[in-house]
Amino acid sequence: MGTIEQMEPPTMSNDIFRRCGCRDENKKQLGSRCPLLVSDPKHGSWGYYVAGGVNPSTGKRQQFRKTGFPTQKAAREARNKVAVKVDQGTYVPPSKETYGEYLDKWLPRHAATGKGLKGTTIDNYARYIRNDIKPSALSRMVLTDIRRYHLNEFLSGLSEAGRGAVTVRRIAAVLQGSLRSAARSHRIDHNPATELELPTVQKHKVDIWEPAQVGAFLDVAAEHRLGALFELAMFTGMRRGELIGLRWTDIDLPRRVITIRNNRVQAEGRILEYDTKTEAGARYVDLDDRSVGALIGWQIQQAAEQQAGQDAYTASGYVFTMHDGSPLKPQYATRLFDSLRVKAGLPKLTFHGQRHEHASLMLAAEVDIAVVSKRLGHSSISVTSDIYGHLIGSASRNAAENAAALVPSKKVRAHTLHTQADISA
Repeated sequence: MGTIEQMEPPTMSNDIFRRCGCRDENKKQLGSRCPLLVSDPKHGSWGYYVAGGVNPSTGKRQQFRKTGFPTQKAAREARNKVAVKVDQGTYVPPSKETYGEYLDKWLPRHAATGKGLKGTTIDNYARYIRNDIKPSALSRMVLTDIRRYHLNEFLSGLSEAGRGAVTVRRIAAVLQGSLRSAARSHRIDHNPATELELPTVQKHKVDIWEPAQVGAFLDVAAEHRLGALFELAMFTGMRRGELIGLRWTDIDLPRRVITIRNNRVQAEGRILEYDTKTEAGARYVDLDDRSVGALIGWQIQQAAEQQAGQDAYTASGYVFTMHDGSPLKPQYATRLFDSLRVKAGLPKLTFHGQRHEHASLMLAAEVDIAVVSKRLGHSSISVTSDIYGHLIGSASRNAAENAAALVPSKKVRAHTLHTQADISA
């Protein structure tokens, strides 16, 4: 029987190997040549390699290796999984790139490719990455190591720290968008950000003013040069950005219709302008007599301001402007609305609340919800119903009463028939 030094390690397949970190007297690593691999079955660890064909970008043969498995069986099972992915072309070799490093590249690239992200969304994503994701352990993880439970633990931690459900879901959208892109570009072999455990957003009833309060507010607003802005907000349901971004070329007064195609918003101190939020958002809105009158009066007022300002006046083409013709800033419109509300002695309401007022007035007037949905630019009737469902009840009851009133009662029918018989006789 030979000495231990003369014995060979146990036979194994050429893609499964066992090795250790021992070194010889020259400090050269022994690897699979270490005699302890024969005498001690627990010495060292198992590993595998998989031939990956030729790399098309370098022209060199590829081999994917991994070590550190406690048993030959574990190494073989891992090797088989990798081999299947290599054959299918879905294998992604381990990377040292962290999630945080990937995000630094992903957001600018995603913004530049125009994947439907607006300027305000980009600013929000950047803020969530900077304030929430980057300081977390998730950001320091290797991109290819991230699993769904890591993401769920991160989101759960945000909720436990007191972040609102809406904010947590928006941060989750960053995770989902970035990791979806990573999977598409084969930086990871699958997207772990699917079927995440997201907090439920509690729905709240929309608070609105009574019609008499709307009238009181508009009476006070009429005393301001921009009174027409609030007339239009109340009677068209346009969003703040749509009102601020409205141009005279978007209005056809003879036909009494507005074409909504522009949105002007403020984000991170910058004014951004782009087309409407969705295809449904780009729409036509018919005008009532009161809105047409308000616009004509404002058109005369604006022309007078331009004449008075002369060279100092900038004809920007926007409908609602400052005294010098420059377009309104969104925050200015919001502050003006609130100051007029306080002056009118009315309960608190946001600028966006005027949009809700328009919807409530339409529903109270028994306008079909499909018409309301179209005027508001919602993507579907279900969206309108979800927001204003609690307001539909009375309108629905009134409609039912009106429909029933079309059919005469038994007593009325008898009287009618008797009258008709008398006439025939």
